[in-house]
Amino acid sequence: MVKGGKVSLLTRAELCVKLCVMKVSTVREVQHNFSSLLRLVSRGEEIEVYSRKKLVARIVPPQVGQSPFQPVDWSDLPSLLHSLWKGKMVHGSSTGKVLDDLRGER
Repeated sequence: MVKGGKVSLLTRAELCVKLCVMKVSTVREVQHNFSSLLRLVSRGEEIEVYSRKKLVARIVPPQVGQSPFQPVDWSDLPSLLHSLWKGKMVHGSSTGKVLDDLRGER
């Protein structure tokens, strides 16, 4: 900390209070101090982000052993598409035909 132009070290109590208080942040603070907040999160802290006194996000460290990428199960895709389109067939041109039409004669 800077006090009266002199740099002083934080005591353990001050550091604990500062870290405990920093668990809540505003969107603006997150935008301006994102790398600092990520350092806290990487140490296990959770940060709640508020916008106009409303909780809009929570930044939490990943669970141990959790992969950021989950495999996608495409086996149910035909039934999902059928439910979205309600059995209606979608007719259109092939991608190659559309591109040829857009390009015109060269």
